[in-house]
Amino acid sequence: MFELSQSNNQIIIKRNTTFLGIGVVTIIMAIAGIRLVFGLLPFEENYTFADVFGLIFVCVWILIVLSMGIFAFATNSKQITINNDGVLCKSWLHKTFVKWTDIKDWGLSYCGQTRFEGNTYYLYFSEHECPMKNDCKKKLKGKMIRTFVIGNDYSEAVSKIIPFCKEKTDIIPFVGKDKHHLI
Repeated sequence: MFELSQSNNQIIIKRNTTFLGIGVVTIIMAIAGIRLVFGLLPFEENYTFADVFGLIFVCVWILIVLSMGIFAFATNSKQITINNDGVLCKSWLHKTFVKWTDIKDWGLSYCGQTRFEGNTYYLYFSEHECPMKNDCKKKLKGKMIRTFVIGNDYSEAVSKIIPFCKEKTDIIPFVGKDKHHLI
């Protein structure tokens, strides 16, 4: 679910348009919810508990859907550039750069499964060492650069990104095993 462009000096990882589509759908859902709120207001004189509960439910639903939309747009805008100097992550929310000398832990850590795409991993670069949970996963907490690696992208990440990064640092990468996980 990412687009990878590689040259001699750098790798650029961008999201494909899946997260953009998710963001657009959530915004449409939020607009539908806002129209529903305006349909509920103003209350008549004899409003009931069900009227108030319905209004609160729709408002909470709108906030959740808008949060999902913002997350989807932020994820879609994320671009990671790996070069000789380090790792740069840019999105419309933030910009982070970590030099290779500051990276203490990096690799691919299992984070879950999707219904149709298979296993989901994080490609991560951390300035601190992350504790290992099992042979597939590390506990990724704290400030770090990370991005999703979903389904078939795992083999591309292992064959292209990991060898490229190994040339830049002496830190041995953690590569979570790609195997079937049960939830």
